[in-house]
Amino acid sequence: MPDVESMTSLERFRKRVVRDSLFSPCKLGDAIRRMGFVQADPIRSPARAQDLILRHRVKNYQVGDLERLYPKLGLEECFLFAYGFLSQDLWQVVHPLPSEALTTFEAEAFQLIERHGPMGSKELESHVGAKRARNGWGGYSRTAKLALETLHECGSLRVAHRKKGIRVYERSNAFEQRLTKEERFKEILVSTLRAMGATTRPFLVRELAHFDCLVEALGARRACLQSLLDEGRIRVDMIDSVEYISVEERKASRRRLDGVRILAPFDPIVRDRSRFEHLWNWTYRFEAYTPKAKRKLGYYAMPALWRDSIIGWANASIEGSRLNVAFGYANGRPREPAYREAAELE
Repeated sequence: MPDVESMTSLERFRKRVVRDSLFSPCKLGDAIRRMGFVQADPIRSPARAQDLILRHRVKNYQVGDLERLYPKLGLEECFLFAYGFLSQDLWQVVHPLPSEALTTFEAEAFQLIERHGPMGSKELESHVGAKRARNGWGGYSRTAKLALETLHECGSLRVAHRKKGIRVYERSNAFEQRLTKEERFKEILVSTLRAMGATTRPFLVRELAHFDCLVEALGARRACLQSLLDEGRIRVDMIDSVEYISVEERKASRRRLDGVRILAPFDPIVRDRSRFEHLWNWTYRFEAYTPKAKRKLGYYAMPALWRDSIIGWANASIEGSRLNVAFGYANGRPREPAYREAAELE
């Protein structure tokens, strides 16, 4: 590997991005506090995104640990730049969100949960029936499910726990919001940068566009970001004429980048696709929703990190009772003997 003095600014920056995200494995609660947010996704092939993300950052992590320990960890399920898990402190920054008045049906659903306690959509259906309505994806969902999602989105309900992967909701605890809307948006910007790592201003502002309910004008949201820069809360790096902004890590990670790690498609190292292309000079595609005939990498192809370079992708499948992992490469398979051993270990 090149010594530090011979590295280009891009190589040093790439190493920093990977190291800041792949800190030394620690306890689950500590890992989530450091990340601030863990993106979730329901696809289970080969495992849910949150489990794939945490396995690299939590000591002895097992599939389902987050769901099992969630009620004890002081976490909330919520939408930040995507849907996922975050601390209650950050949840209180995000909520309550301004929203339209509840419909009669939504108010009834809320009152039923107040009266009967935590319930999922099936339990609510036993009280209100199983009618359907058009959802935001253009299809149809049960009205009970849609009502619970709306109440959760506006902060009236929280996810108490999950039962076989299904959300069970309860009433949220009331609290006094002490921050202004602009202050809340600035904290959301910082938290997103902490979770995602270095990114560009356009990507960050675009990913948080749904918080226009806090700061409506695009120019005002950009001004919030600039004020964080002026205050020194976030830093700027110019890499190949590309401006990246990030939160300065309080303690640099000492984790050695000497193995192979198969990453989730939503891993913080991967999620910013423009940064991905800039750092590793190839295009990664998430193709779960791409017709099979048009896929180039695979249904759930996962980026493969070798040391500090993402060299290709891996697809995992079960053949009989055996796990089969097949690698593909963007620019050829690494020739080092250590790579084969590291890939087999991963």
